[in-house]
This record gives sequence, structure tokens and C-alpha cells, in this order.
Amino acid sequence: MNLSRRRLLGAGLVLSAGRAWADTPWSGALVMGTGRPGGNYSVYGPAWGRLAAIQAGVDIAYRASGGATANILLIDEAVAQLGMTTLTVANEARTGTGGWTAGVKFQSFRALFPMFSSVLQIVSPRPTGITTISALAGQVIGIGPDGGSGAATVPSILASIGVIPKRTVTGDYPAQIHDMLAGRLDACAFIGAPPLSAITHAALSQKLSLIGLSSAESAQVGRVLPGMTPMTLKAGSFPGQNAAVSSVGMANIAIAAASLPASLATAVTLAALRNQAALANLIAAAADIPSISAVGKAGVKFHPGAAAAFRQSGQHVPDEYIES
Repeated sequence: MNLSRRRLLGAGLVLSAGRAWADTPWSGALVMGTGRPGGNYSVYGPAWGRLAAIQAGVDIAYRASGGATANILLIDEAVAQLGMTTLTVANEARTGTGGWTAGVKFQSFRALFPMFSSVLQIVSPRPTGITTISALAGQVIGIGPDGGSGAATVPSILASIGVIPKRTVTGDYPAQIHDMLAGRLDACAFIGAPPLSAITHAALSQKLSLIGLSSAESAQVGRVLPGMTPMTLKAGSFPGQNAAVSSVGMANIAIAAASLPASLATAVTLAALRNQAALANLIAAAADIPSISAVGKAGVKFHPGAAAAFRQSGQHVPDEYIES
């Protein structure tokens, strides 16, 4: 995703205008950036939003964005006040690394709470003969929606272990699975909470190879990409998967505009912290919540209102992890 010169020049204006806004009462609806069909954010976001609307006493509207990078951009442009992203993408935004940032350091968003972990899930139809990650070299690979965490990080993941595809293609998850089965893509490499429904649906009727990484490859990815760690796709995650498959993944976090009033940030965070079991019924991975320290160590700062919500819930957010 390229940023125009106008967009780059305007980045500082949004933040300075928002600082005054943070001290004023909120009026109107909050807008939450979610994600594309077939992804986790399109399910988790509205569920959290319904709980948050009750807790905060405000209306919440939803914008179906591309996902992790798109939601940061929506907040930076003051189009949305809430969203979701991944820890690696958030680190890239804060540091201005990653091709999608165009070198801009995005400072207008803050973390609210860790949600769940996402895992790299790579599949290819059995007839392609692609069974290892090295075999993806020179292939055409679907990497999920433009603006999502896969589109932002899969090329870097592959490059970190020396795998260079012929090209990568973005698109909605179900559409890319369809294109793969039709022979227009050689494989799909998506990042999400397993099992992603688009892959599960295909695996019910098609024979797919689920492609993993070696321990050395996983460690190398973690060295290159902050926030990325070795993870495992447990046996039975997908139909026909009889053994665990090693991969890499990262935490997903809820985010808000730095300018969001602290009372609202507290309320929408408490809505999630007090209803974790209900959210885990929708996204099973939400039963195992990433740690607060993982967020802070990746250089992503918490909203002061979110830190207050954690304190009310009996948890501690260190001062160095908080930024107003």
C-alpha cells in the first residue's frame, strides 16, 4: 500500500488536532475498523463492539477494512477511533519499517488489550506437489486482503528464510482459496487465528497440503520480524490434519486513537476483559490471551484508559508501556 505525498504531509496534523479533542466530551458514534469476510476481525470486531457499546453507552459503527495495516491507517486519518491489528504490524507502524509504511512512523494509535494469537497457515492443493516452504520459491501465492497482516508480513516472512515467490497476490480469503483450487494460485499463505474458515471449508472437500516451518526457519523469522514467534497448528485444526504442524505467529491487539478520551478507552477495554469467555466462543484462540508484556516489549504503547481498565481487573501495566 503506497502513501501519497499529501497523506505523508498530513500525518502530523491529525495527532495535534486530536490532543485537544481528548479532553472534550464524546458525541456521536465511534467507528471501528474491522476486516474482510472470512477473517477473524470480521467476527471478533462486531462482537466486541456490541459489548463495548453497552459498557461505554455509545453507538459503534463498523468499517470493513482490509485488516491490520488498514485499521492503523484509518485511525491515523481520524476516520476510525477503534480497530484491530497484529503486534508485528503495530511495531512496523511505530518504527516506520515495513514497505506499507513508506517510512512514516505512525504515532496516533495506542494498544487497548491483547486479543488472541494468529498463526501463519499455508496450504496448497496436493496435485501441485508443494509440501515444504522452500518449494514456494518461484510460485504464485495468495496472501489475503490488501491491508491485512498477511499482505504486510508474509513477503517479509518468506524473504527472511530466503524464499522468493514469483509473485504474491492479495484478495479476500474465500476468493483466493477459490482461485487456488482453480489453478490460478499455487498456494495460499494466510495469517489468522486457526482454523481460518476459508481453509476449513476447502479442506472438507479437497486434499490440501498444510505446509509448516522447521524450528530453524521459525527462529530466523523471529529474529527478523519483531513480535513474531514460533507457534504450532495442533493436530485436528483442519479436516484431515493428523499431525501438528510447526509455524510462526503473532499476537493480535485491539487499538484505539491516542486521542480517545480515557473514560471511553477504559469502558471499551473493560467490555472485553469482562467477557473473554463469550469472545472465545466465537474465536477459539481468544481463550489463550497473549501477555501484556509481549505488547510492551514490541514497542507498542497502551492507552492510559486501557491501563486503568487492567488495574480495575486486577492486572498491572508497567508505566513504561503506557503513553498518553
